[in-house]
Amino acid sequence: MTLTLSVRESPPERVDGSALDPERLRGLALREVAGVSLRCGRQPVAVGDVFDVRGNSDGELRFDGDLSWLDSLGSGMRGGRIVVHGPCGDYAGAEMSGGTIVIDGDAGARLGGAYPGARAGMRGGEIVVTGDAGEEAGAGLRRGLVAVGGRTGSGAGLRMLAGTVIALGGIAPEAGLGNKRGSLVSGRAVKPLPSYAFATRFHPPALRLQLLRVRELGLMVGDVLLHGAWARWSGDRTELGRGEILIFDEDVRR
Repeated sequence: MTLTLSVRESPPERVDGSALDPERLRGLALREVAGVSLRCGRQPVAVGDVFDVRGNSDGELRFDGDLSWLDSLGSGMRGGRIVVHGPCGDYAGAEMSGGTIVIDGDAGARLGGAYPGARAGMRGGEIVVTGDAGEEAGAGLRRGLVAVGGRTGSGAGLRMLAGTVIALGGIAPEAGLGNKRGSLVSGRAVKPLPSYAFATRFHPPALRLQLLRVRELGLMVGDVLLHGAWARWSGDRTELGRGEILIFDEDVRR
């Protein structure tokens, strides 16, 4: 049975949720999970003070309720699965290296990204968000997949080295700044930075597989995106110039 944490009441300050790792909680008794200490501002708060805890810690962790006050959920996780039914705060999946996070709602800033002062963000794993994501999603991405059903805020893929950031609802301006070899994917028209150059229109087979995967994880991916043509822009030419932005081409669907 999945370990489920249901929001009891919102805490007075933002909470660091990095300790809520499904692998770290595996095998703990419910009273032990409820006793795990989280940082709330400058004060500690127990899991049981803000969540009702039920189920079994078998490697899958489910959250029910509004977690917009909870930051760093899944930060550094190496395996397991986190499912959130509601919005989530900043730095979800920051610097994670494995596992899967599914957020059925919106996510805050730096989804799968790097912390301030650090260059490396997510190193592996999968993150799926059905709603929108805040600014700088996938900042410092090294490996892995970040997929957003809505839009990302400004600066998605900032200084990414590799990996993929998908925004079915479109990427906001200034996406891909400092991108070395990563892929940014926009399901809506967007004007790339001047440091990107148009390369070609094609049907990318690797992207189709990724879109099928995120559909399995809960995103609404239309068949037109699976079979349509995409415009490829290469950049960032201020870096290696081996990265790319793929933009769905509504005028060329076959």
